Amino acid sequence: MSLLRNIASGLRSLFRKEQVSQELDEELNGFLEMAAEEKVKQGMSRNDALRAVRLERGNLEVTKEVVRSAGWESFVENCWQDLRFAARMLRKSPGFTTVAVVTLALGIGANTAIFSLINTVILRMLPVQNPEQLVVLRWTARQNPGTRNSYFWGSCPGENTFSSSGASSCSFSYPVYEQIQGNRDVFSGVFGFVPPSGVTEITVNGQTSQARGDFVSGNFFSTLGIDAAVGRVLGPLDDIRGAPPVVVISYGYWQSRFGSDPSLVGKTILLNGIPFTLSGVAARGFVGLETGVPRQFWVALASRYGIDDRFPKKRETDPKSVWMQMMARLEPGVTIDQAKAAISTIFASNVTSGPDALFKPELQPRIELPSASRGFASLRQEFSQPLFVLMTAVSLILLIACANVAGLMLARAVVRDKEMAVRFALGAGRRRIVRQLLTESLMLAVAGGGLGIVFAYWGASSLAQILASSGEGTWEINAKIDPRMLAFTVGVSCLVGIFSGLAPALRGSGVDVIPALSERGSKNKSSTRGSERRFGLGAALVVAQIAVSILVLSGAGLLVRTLANLRNTNTGFDPRNILLFDIDARLTGNKESKLGNLYRKVQRRLVSVPGVVSASYSSTTLLSGADMTTTLRVTDAPVQSGVNVDELPVGPDFFQTMGIPALAGRTFLGADYEESGKPQPIVINQSFARRFFGKQKPLGRVLSEGDTKTPDYEIVGIVGDTKYDSLRKKIAPTAYLPMGPEPGSFEIRTAMNPRALIPAVRQVLAELDSNLVLLNAKTQIEQIDQGLYQERLLASLSSLFAALALALACIGLYGLLSYEVTRRTHEIGVRMAMGAEQRNVLLLVVGKGIALAVFGITAGIAAALGVTRYLEAMLYGVKPIDPVTFVCVATLLLAVAVAASYLPARRAMRVDPIVALRYQ
Repeated sequence: MSLLRNIASGLRSLFRKEQVSQELDEELNGFLEMAAEEKVKQGMSRNDALRAVRLERGNLEVTKEVVRSAGWESFVENCWQDLRFAARMLRKSPGFTTVAVVTLALGIGANTAIFSLINTVILRMLPVQNPEQLVVLRWTARQNPGTRNSYFWGSCPGENTFSSSGASSCSFSYPVYEQIQGNRDVFSGVFGFVPPSGVTEITVNGQTSQARGDFVSGNFFSTLGIDAAVGRVLGPLDDIRGAPPVVVISYGYWQSRFGSDPSLVGKTILLNGIPFTLSGVAARGFVGLETGVPRQFWVALASRYGIDDRFPKKRETDPKSVWMQMMARLEPGVTIDQAKAAISTIFASNVTSGPDALFKPELQPRIELPSASRGFASLRQEFSQPLFVLMTAVSLILLIACANVAGLMLARAVVRDKEMAVRFALGAGRRRIVRQLLTESLMLAVAGGGLGIVFAYWGASSLAQILASSGEGTWEINAKIDPRMLAFTVGVSCLVGIFSGLAPALRGSGVDVIPALSERGSKNKSSTRGSERRFGLGAALVVAQIAVSILVLSGAGLLVRTLANLRNTNTGFDPRNILLFDIDARLTGNKESKLGNLYRKVQRRLVSVPGVVSASYSSTTLLSGADMTTTLRVTDAPVQSGVNVDELPVGPDFFQTMGIPALAGRTFLGADYEESGKPQPIVINQSFARRFFGKQKPLGRVLSEGDTKTPDYEIVGIVGDTKYDSLRKKIAPTAYLPMGPEPGSFEIRTAMNPRALIPAVRQVLAELDSNLVLLNAKTQIEQIDQGLYQERLLASLSSLFAALALALACIGLYGLLSYEVTRRTHEIGVRMAMGAEQRNVLLLVVGKGIALAVFGITAGIAAALGVTRYLEAMLYGVKPIDPVTFVCVATLLLAVAVAASYLPARRAMRVDPIVALRYQ
């Protein structure tokens, strides 16, 4: 009750101040009257008694102040007074306030924008029930499994690894899934799923669009705790062989594609031409298990045939066929270690026994359970390192902004020396002065934070669009403002306010009262002190800004050089004037065995198009990020001598189309695509010839694949080395072989702008078969740029942040020197009256700017020598300690520092000695 009375009393004092003050006056006057009455009884007159009581009790106003300060409401009232006074003072200096707020807003906004992306990509949990209970099943063993058929997915946490020292993956066989799903001791639910291999065509009412979807077990939605917004979600009965095929679509796809039409539920839609019944729409906000890579639909595993033929029915239940991933929900109260121990026992007994054992017992296969609370990590793997690098850069920019504002406030504090002295003289304490100045600093930081949120929202949205348009082009990143982002902004704003205002507050609270009250004495002392001391706290802050700017500039320089080196890398082929595209032949009625004939027919028709120099096709295009590998050895060599090499099935005229030089022998002929006997003709690159044959002649030699003893391939030609899947990777031994009846991509070399031929290509496909669909048309140059999206992103953003850091540091230097010129106007006038020339004044001011810049550059390069090594994994063709980069960065900053110093120096050169000698 006493606490409630205390709160009520405080609120009454705040909102009924006059009434409370009047009551206090009446109470104190009543006390004085009582004391006076006692003295009157002792024989004193009333006037003498009142006078004696006032002398004994002291000043009533002081007593009132003591009474008021005893409650918590006094602190609130003082803070309110500080806020009002701070707002009044900042309003009196609009120029200073604007520069400080904008400077802090840029620093806080940049940090908030990058943090919002980190929050979206790395920190945000899946929008499902109790996401912290979700785990992914992942196996590890000492060696690779003995599989007959395998599919490994890139979304596996920790990535798939296969080496002699150990192996791990998230792909399991269907029998293992059934056995683990049936165990309910540690898991409340287990579901299986398979990610998409590409896009699926969805046709509704004759209109077709492309979408991505997962193939999932029937308990997918129930295990995640996802309900239907409309209709129903998939259930266990939908995942039974022979069950009517149904599909669930996402809420966002339902809105954007179908206009939120509820009547669509229950109708038939076509997925790649196969009829499915739309059973329902998933709950709003759920777009799948992969952050930033949304799914538009979900189909039961039992209904996937025809949409995705990667997993033949006859191999689906094969214990040695691994192809599906699993996610589980822990039972409440069960720890991950307990679950790992239980499931590892089940897994080991399943895969190490029987005629179809995947592992030998001594390989010790076991299960690991990485957390799945934040979904799968493909987007995090792509962007976590670049985002943390950018977060470091913007944090350094925020430090520069803090130092910049602190320098401005220090200069302003000197002007306010007399104000502080007056406040001290009137009885203000040191603590109150510090609190007042920190309040002003916090108010600037809060204003900067508010404006920074606007900058952050715009910046985060722009960055999200840049990321989403990079790479595969299938990412959707929603960098919305959420409580975590707001908490981050508030926290950063408070820290910025404290750190940028602490030094000025301490300096302002240490003013010497008597000299400060004498205007001439204060200025003369300040001038003398500034002349004698070459570098003060303001100069130290400028040196720190320049040093930090060097760090940001050095990192940006290294990343820009990396991008330039990658773009100038010799690819081994001519990427100019090449058009790449895919075709979707699933609706043409051509079986896979007929694809080879279809592709050759398309190639021959493309060559006849005006403007086409040559055309070909391959399993995958060069520098697309995809690659194929196999193990080859010279046939008469031991099996253990097999080497893992890159392989690329190609069509006729591939080397001519891509501009890959033929060095020896021949390339593929038309007859090579008709023969199916062994050994097949094979063309190798220079690295292959050096690795396998040294100085011997490779032509005519035969090779075997895997552990077969019969010759599979005969070398008929050698071509130049070519970058295969990535510009960063070293060229590996590569084997080219005639492409069989399998899907692939086309390459066309043109005599004009490749994109101008897209309509002609589309017409050729339509003439051959109206159901042939042109997909993913782009030039080879565009594909290379797409492969460099991460490097381009880092180079462009780090350059932007480096320019911002450079601008802030130079503004700080300009502000300091401008303040110095203003403060030392009297001194400059004396120098000029004594005979100093304008050149001397110029050297005086610019010299100090150069000295500060040199100190900052030296400190910054010393720090960069130790910090840039953390960028080593992201660099290409340049070392972390690169003298050329450091020299260029130092020269740039020094040149900008001279320019920033020249403007105040020019103003100092124009000082009139007569006017300056009168300056106070």
